[in-house]
Amino acid sequence: MAEVPHCFNDIVGHRGAIRLLRRAVVSGSVAHAYLFTGQAGVGKFTLAHAFAAALTCLQPTPDGDPCGDCSSCRRFAQGAHPEVHLIAPYSEQTLIWQLWEGHNTPREAKPHQVGVIGRTINFAPTFGRRVVYILTRAETLTEPAANSLLKTLEEPPPYAVFLLLAPMLEDVLETIRSRCQWVPLQAVGVEEMAQWLEQRHGVSADMALRCALISQGCPGRAWSLATQPQALKLWDALADLAYQIATGRHGQAPALHLAEQLRTLASTDITTAEDADAPAEAGGKGKTPKRGALLLAMDALGAWFRDALWLSCGGGAQSIVYRGDEARLQEAASRLGTARLMHALNAILEVRRAVEGNANIPLATEVLILRLLG
Repeated sequence: MAEVPHCFNDIVGHRGAIRLLRRAVVSGSVAHAYLFTGQAGVGKFTLAHAFAAALTCLQPTPDGDPCGDCSSCRRFAQGAHPEVHLIAPYSEQTLIWQLWEGHNTPREAKPHQVGVIGRTINFAPTFGRRVVYILTRAETLTEPAANSLLKTLEEPPPYAVFLLLAPMLEDVLETIRSRCQWVPLQAVGVEEMAQWLEQRHGVSADMALRCALISQGCPGRAWSLATQPQALKLWDALADLAYQIATGRHGQAPALHLAEQLRTLASTDITTAEDADAPAEAGGKGKTPKRGALLLAMDALGAWFRDALWLSCGGGAQSIVYRGDEARLQEAASRLGTARLMHALNAILEVRRAVEGNANIPLATEVLILRLLG
């Protein structure tokens, strides 16, 4: 996995959000809680990580970046800052015992995962300027955990800052988000993304442009595609599968066989946009590679059908993701028409949300293929 930037200067895109966070560091007017929203891979964790470095730095620069030289910055760079705490989901949920001790902690849980807030929040910082908590997937907070966090957000100590990450504002309990400063992250432009891949990761110009297009504004996804050949192969293989489904070129293969093909493709061992955007806590249980690859696979299917829909509506080829596949996309557009393509996209989005919510993978893939063929 690529090293997560420690400075705002190293982050691609998100200029408005970075200006907001820099001003907070420079002025000292830091809110007690921030909610970063955006799709997987857009950079929520990257931005929160850099903000945490600046918040804890003993001597931030006049621009609001961490100095990189003080004892706090050195600890942060080593991933060993005792006052920056990551709270990642445990078995797809963020549970109350992770925040506070004494709540039916499972035996297999490791000590550093238990009662993170309860063990630390009453102690003022001694290594840095603040104590920072990063909840990498705030949308997974259970109701008891969310309610307990709400009480803390209502009256936090002055040195504590909570950074919550979620796909959308509505994914977080209204009473919690009302107590956070909202930091929405938008897609990064194709040209800026391609330039970043070339200059930062040494990717060839042609490859950088292709990965920037496919990533659809998400640096984490672009990095995954550019640095993992198997990820691009998966993306191409999903285009072939989408074409088979859309045009009936799968012959007599039943839906269950096509679902098995999808699961086989999604068993590819890759680091996904979810991993790049919000790495799981060491020793924790984040998304399994299979589930992450399946989400990427459904994104690829969605992009292909969306391109076909765009062409069906008279859109130009310069705006599609799958450039070079115009002939097959146009065939699918002619065969299915606008209504059926919209039906296919809705099916992909609904099943993707179910998989994000920890739905059974075999059942989800079978339901998806049946709906696409229907």
